[in-house]
Formats: sequence, structure tokens, C-alpha cells
Amino acid sequence: MRVPRFSAWAQNLCGMQFSILGYGDIIVPGLLVAYCSRFDVWISSKKKIYFLSCCIAYLLGMVLTFTVMLLSGMGQPALLYLVPFTLITSAIVAGCRGEMRQFWTGTTYEVRRAERE
Repeated sequence: MRVPRFSAWAQNLCGMQFSILGYGDIIVPGLLVAYCSRFDVWISSKKKIYFLSCCIAYLLGMVLTFTVMLLSGMGQPALLYLVPFTLITSAIVAGCRGEMRQFWTGTTYEVRRAERE
């Protein structure tokens, strides 16, 4: 995906420079965000605490990625910031709520015989 650079906003659209955000930078942390959403459903969380905290962590990781890119003037691997932000935030939420064992082991998804047919 092409994302306009911050320094290019003063220029016209034809001369705008872009940074590239790979699908891996979206999909890998996105799997954790999707898991957090599923875990919220599994524990019947009304506030969706895992999903919201993971989304906020993803946003903060993305902001940090672009800030470091702007300050250094070089491209940055987004996964370097996104994965620790999302993973550590999710682990802290699970630890504070006393649900780390459930969060880490996950849920079991069973397909009933009637649903397969």
C-alpha cells in the first residue's frame, strides 16, 4: 500500500512522495487483533477490552513507525514496532485481568457433525 509521506504534503499531488506499507505489516498484527476480538467474544466481554486495546496499540505502533521514519529519513520495518506494541499490550491486559492462561492457550473450535453436512 502506498502512504503519502508527511514531508510531501506541502508539494503538489503530482510530485508527492510515498512510503510503502507491505501486506505483512497489516496481516501479521491483524491476526492478533482478530484473535483479540474472538477472545472478547469467548469470554463474553461487553467492553471488548482486548480488541480495543490491541487496536489502540496498533495505531500507536504505526504512529511510532512513521515518526521514526520521518526523523531518520529512512524506511522502517513496520513489524519492528507493530508486533511488540500489540503483543505486549495484549499480554499486559490479559495479565492484569488474570486471564493469561486462557488468552495464551486460546479457544477450541469444534465443528459439529450437523454443521459439516
